[in-house]
Amino acid sequence: MVFIDTDILSIFAKIQRLPLLFAVFDQDVLNIATAVENEITIGVSKGFPFANDLVELQAKGRLRTHHPVTVDEEFMLSLPPTLGAGERESMAICKRFAALFASNERRVRHHCLTRGIRCTNLDEILRALWELKILAESDVRKVITEIETKDSLKFRSTVTIFK
Repeated sequence: MVFIDTDILSIFAKIQRLPLLFAVFDQDVLNIATAVENEITIGVSKGFPFANDLVELQAKGRLRTHHPVTVDEEFMLSLPPTLGAGERESMAICKRFAALFASNERRVRHHCLTRGIRCTNLDEILRALWELKILAESDVRKVITEIETKDSLKFRSTVTIFK
């Protein structure tokens, strides 16, 4: 089971490459927390075109929302309030399900690792795309260029992706 944070979803939605997430995780359905769904809804209301693609995935049943339960809410209280609601909910639900959490925030990764939650990030996802032969290395480099162009995210280095 894989949960995806808003940052990863929006990156792949902006470059119109959401199918790559399903391929790299070998899943027909990806999961989000309620707070992530709320962030998507806000994106739609602000007129972000990529958010509509995420709503469409939900309508098709390929993006499934999970709501926190009492044990999740208790766990969320142990997390720093500086983390976003989507990050806190996702981490708590991942802890309960022993699921993998995909987020591109370094501080989220730190908190996941210290709490025994499996976590992956954008660099690892991009690396897996060519290691699993979903894309050729040259195509992953094109994806990186698309991300830098359409999401304004700048990679400090691609060494960890292509080592």
